[in-house]
Amino acid sequence: MGGDEFRIDLLFYHLKLHRYFVFELKTKDVRPEHVGKLNFYVSVVDQMVREPERDDATIGFLIGARHNKAAVQLALDASNNPMAVASYSTLAPAERELIPSEEDLSRVVQEAIDGIERAEAEGLGSP
Repeated sequence: MGGDEFRIDLLFYHLKLHRYFVFELKTKDVRPEHVGKLNFYVSVVDQMVREPERDDATIGFLIGARHNKAAVQLALDASNNPMAVASYSTLAPAERELIPSEEDLSRVVQEAIDGIERAEAEGLGSP
């Protein structure tokens, strides 16, 4: 976008709800600026991916180690996008196990970058 590259942690589409879900995962404490980043990603998906005649508004989820409820609530109040913030500790143990680790996310991103670079080097374009 505008010459800069941005990466959403996780992007899902719910077939029955016709809605995109953006997940921003933090291994540290959630800060108000993370809410701003999530808001940006939700807006990008709404404007560049979502089809307004078919899809409902995108929802963003920010999950981190902990969060200051008062500070995060003020950040959420400043946004017009539907978003929620949770900490790993508020998730049930079974749900916590489903969330990829920082190492898992780094590995997947690096594999995707390597695949794109390999395809470009072979003259195939993006995979």
